[in-house]
Amino acid sequence: MFKKIFISILLICAPLFLTGCISINFAGSDGSSIGIFKSVNAGNTWEQKTFFVTSSDKKNKGKQNIGRVNPTKILFHTNDSQIIYLGTKKNGLNVSFNGGDEWHNIFIPKGKINDIAIDPKNKNILYIASYNKIYKLFNQEKELQEIFTENQNQRYITSLAVDWGNPNRIYAGTNDGILLQSLNSGQSWNMLESFSKKNETKNIIQKILINRSDSRIVYAVTANAGIFRSGDQGRNWQEITLGLEKFSNGKNIFDIAFDLNKKESFLLATTYGLIKTDDEGKTWKNIELLSPPGTVKIYSVAINPKNSKEIYYGTNGAIYKTNDGGITWATKKMPTQNAIKILLIDPKTPATVYTGISNEK
Repeated sequence: MFKKIFISILLICAPLFLTGCISINFAGSDGSSIGIFKSVNAGNTWEQKTFFVTSSDKKNKGKQNIGRVNPTKILFHTNDSQIIYLGTKKNGLNVSFNGGDEWHNIFIPKGKINDIAIDPKNKNILYIASYNKIYKLFNQEKELQEIFTENQNQRYITSLAVDWGNPNRIYAGTNDGILLQSLNSGQSWNMLESFSKKNETKNIIQKILINRSDSRIVYAVTANAGIFRSGDQGRNWQEITLGLEKFSNGKNIFDIAFDLNKKESFLLATTYGLIKTDDEGKTWKNIELLSPPGTVKIYSVAINPKNSKEIYYGTNGAIYKTNDGGITWATKKMPTQNAIKILLIDPKTPATVYTGISNEK
């Protein structure tokens, strides 16, 4: 399915909000418990970023905020980390042009935002996965296109990725382990692989990652069956997480972070704990934490893009940080017991860190 919806991002969406056609949940007395937090000193202190701009609404200007949204995705703009896209469960897609100090709503679909991807060669094109649909947004033209609708009952889009070597190639993953591909920027789609057949249970494709040095190499990260690698843009696949079987529930993956300081290294947040590979899955080793394996649920993980030894991970109500690769850890209690679902480090200024806190466990 391919249809166009014309919108004016800040000239139409904001008036719709004011007239009640769409809605943003504003923070009340408990607003600090979820939402977006920012640290500018490498996690030592955190400030919630809630201010929501409602265009020409002079009466409420400066009083409304998005402190009660459940974030599902935070993404930096390709060329400017001051521009941040925020996907939410019920409050649609939002953008900040000043590092989170002010937020503008772009649009609110009928389902939650599951993923966002940016065209690496055209910074004005965004792809958005929401429930069973994929949208293509042209920022400059203020045009929103619905480029895919999944008609199978109970199947929805969970992840997106755009090939940096060929932006016409788009990958999309589903909640039941199906990997889709488009070779023409979303005009048509075909199925590449089903990862559900590799395990008795259906496997959500949580993330699709493309190797930063070779775009032919693609990783599909599933929730329960491990990680699969393709070296030929999805034609053939091989599991690279067989070594995780020695760690109890090591294949139950909640998050993954590339170590950009090394060629084939990434770190997993799993039910077992933090597990890392430096050779693209040939060998795996766990990182020692303050808690015994399997006793604390880790929702998110991030590695400083300029220093492999600086690692953050998020649990319920706390963020842990190491500066020495896991030999010692410091704990920062957050003003909530909710889940630290997202951790994101500014690639240009690594002392700036963002977290998304959700009340969805």
